[in-house]
Amino acid sequence: MASTHEALRLLVSGSVVAVQPASGSGGKVDTLSVDLVTGDTRTTQQPALGAGCEGVLALLGAFRLRSGTVVGVVTGARKVADLYGQPVFRVTATKLITPKVAFDSGDQRLLSYLRDAINPTGTGRGLFFSYGSDLTLSAQRLADALAAPDAAGKAPARRADPSFFWNRTLAKPLLDAGADAFVLPMILGSVGQLTGVEAKAHGRSVDLNITLIARRSIDRSGTRHWRRGADAQGAAANLVETEQLVSLDGGAVLASYVQLRGSIPLIWTQIPNIKYKPPTKLLEGTGSGAAFDAHMDALLDKYKAVSCVNLVNQHGSEGTLEKAFAKEAARYAADKNPALHYTAFDFHKECGATNYGRLSVLWSQIEGDSESYGLYLQPSDSAAAGPGPAPAPQRQSGVFRINCVDCLDRTNVVQCVLGRTALEGVLRTLGLLTAGEKLPTTLPEVEARFKVLWADHGDDISRQYAGTGALKSGFTRTGKRTVGGLVDDGVKSCVRYYLNNFRDGHKQDALDLISGAYTVKRDVKLRFRPQRSPALPLLGALALLGFALHSFRLATSGRLPSQVAAAPGEQEEAGPSHLQVLASRVVAPLLAAAGLVLFVSKNGKHLVDAPQLCPHLANTVAAPTAAQSKKVA
Repeated sequence: MASTHEALRLLVSGSVVAVQPASGSGGKVDTLSVDLVTGDTRTTQQPALGAGCEGVLALLGAFRLRSGTVVGVVTGARKVADLYGQPVFRVTATKLITPKVAFDSGDQRLLSYLRDAINPTGTGRGLFFSYGSDLTLSAQRLADALAAPDAAGKAPARRADPSFFWNRTLAKPLLDAGADAFVLPMILGSVGQLTGVEAKAHGRSVDLNITLIARRSIDRSGTRHWRRGADAQGAAANLVETEQLVSLDGGAVLASYVQLRGSIPLIWTQIPNIKYKPPTKLLEGTGSGAAFDAHMDALLDKYKAVSCVNLVNQHGSEGTLEKAFAKEAARYAADKNPALHYTAFDFHKECGATNYGRLSVLWSQIEGDSESYGLYLQPSDSAAAGPGPAPAPQRQSGVFRINCVDCLDRTNVVQCVLGRTALEGVLRTLGLLTAGEKLPTTLPEVEARFKVLWADHGDDISRQYAGTGALKSGFTRTGKRTVGGLVDDGVKSCVRYYLNNFRDGHKQDALDLISGAYTVKRDVKLRFRPQRSPALPLLGALALLGFALHSFRLATSGRLPSQVAAAPGEQEEAGPSHLQVLASRVVAPLLAAAGLVLFVSKNGKHLVDAPQLCPHLANTVAAPTAAQSKKVA
């Protein structure tokens, strides 16, 4: 099987970046060269680089700007897991190598976006890679890929799942030049692992590793309000594949369970406008239907069967989306493929703020699909060691696709329930649970660690899309809904409001650039409009409000003057009446403050931090007619 160079050495000479495997020494070495001025990229055999070179862990790829080409490299990483006997690393430091040219203001802005997109503490938070394994593929799909006739000659970048190959746009110039061995596919998402999980029951004791991987789709990638629904090609926002793997401690993977989350796959928007809950607009008719079909066609081709679980409210704006989703799912199942199933469960109505035991109602509705789909299960060592050929693995034959509105908070609670059920199935296979036993009661120590793993997983996904950890994570982490958890949710909601309205435009531009949604055209000069802000009118409103309150306090204490004092020796003149003073110093400022707040509210869509590279991808329900779209809240 073709492999990727593990560690690299790099030398910048003039305008050319030369990269070689760090292990190469003596004779001619496989060498990648990128000209930062012309963009020329090629591989040749050259003598080993000498003094002056620096070590890097991996190449992110190359990106062509109007004024030249930049190269992205990984300079720091931390091991977070072992998978298939190979270490998995989280990126902790990156840098861009830029040409020594004068960038115009447009390229400087693009450079700032690109730096943010690969910044492990910014938009690039959650980049992972492995030299010896392909993180873009689930265990089942990786086994299929390795069993293919051409597997031996295929580099990891050539067999990687393009949906989850996060640096695919940066890697394209390298792949086009045949530099496959220099391209390391990376995922954006989450990787968490529990090691040495001791499961003891019924006279048996097994040490397990439990790994949880989130793979974020690069198609229609974005932030919470600037990317909703599906696009015309069927790509859904916030689409994440979650894989739960169980392996014997230090051994091979025993089981894999895959599930999905993703925005409701219709064409709908919720564009920020400073209000806490922006209006939802849904494109009705053939446009949404075609997008829905394209989305489900792709999922069913990959996963064979899909059971959609919709957790949104069944009233108001969410109710309108639910009815549209249900209608399209019923049409698709009847006309195209009955392997698509649909279940609606009003999470907030059924569970409220604390009654999560009601999730048993949902489980009773989807238990049949869960049993039908199963999970990917490798034969145990004892079974494989028996007489005759080793038994074939049990395959997972379908996936659950879970969604709420954000596909974060309610979704993570339900996905944790499904993950626990899958783990219980593996433990029964190992003889650690009987048919009627559950993880929380039989193996409480395992359950406690499992909940923390899933809570961290949900937080990672939520930070990438919404800017904060997941709401309801207290329940996922502890199994209890507490007052402290409710307060934590309130704080996170406020932070989300601020980020979604006043910071996410820049983040969305960074994502559009690294994902390839935006294409740089050398003959088109970029012009970025200055970003308006509601700060000045809101500060003015606060100042007026403060003045009015201060004046009112003076009035109620009898210290607000209603007469103009006369000079010595002059007759005192009558001043304004008390009501006139109140009107001028209390009522008028309050009215002016209200006017400023109303101005901000009416013009909110012009005052938020909006993306500028691909605004059309946010406003997919652009200039709707009455027949095409309706405002649902």
